[in-house]
Amino acid sequence: MSSTSFPAADAFSFSRTIADMKQGVDAATGAQSDMTHKAAQIGKDFVAFSQGNMEAFAQASQIFAAGSQDLIREMMSAGQAIMQESLSNMRATASAKAPKAAIELQANFVRSSTIQIITESARIAQSGADLAERVSAPLVTRMVAGAEMVASPRV
Repeated sequence: MSSTSFPAADAFSFSRTIADMKQGVDAATGAQSDMTHKAAQIGKDFVAFSQGNMEAFAQASQIFAAGSQDLIREMMSAGQAIMQESLSNMRATASAKAPKAAIELQANFVRSSTIQIITESARIAQSGADLAERVSAPLVTRMVAGAEMVASPRV
């Protein structure tokens, strides 16, 4: 048995293998470079998004602080008005000439106080709901931005 060797075929096979390896290395390097670029872009997007979240939180906190002060002023003003009316009623009741007049003054006071308390409570509750809406607006905007970012990634 004779062994026949084809040096040209061996050289072609070796050259082909080297070329395939170079092509594979080039493809892997390109893929790694692309993945690195995408990872860097995702990192930048995350930092920008996180910064936006912190800004929205700061804005919501400022709105809450200012709105809470206004709401407390409203409640204090309402309480002060009710207290003024109570003192006025107590003076009028104390100066009533007859028990029937005192009872009528007290009944009118209870009626008017109840109406005033209900009215002020509704107004303050509405102010509180408005404040909650204003506070949540920047946060909701960030939530929408996050949902849009997840729904349609740039990378």
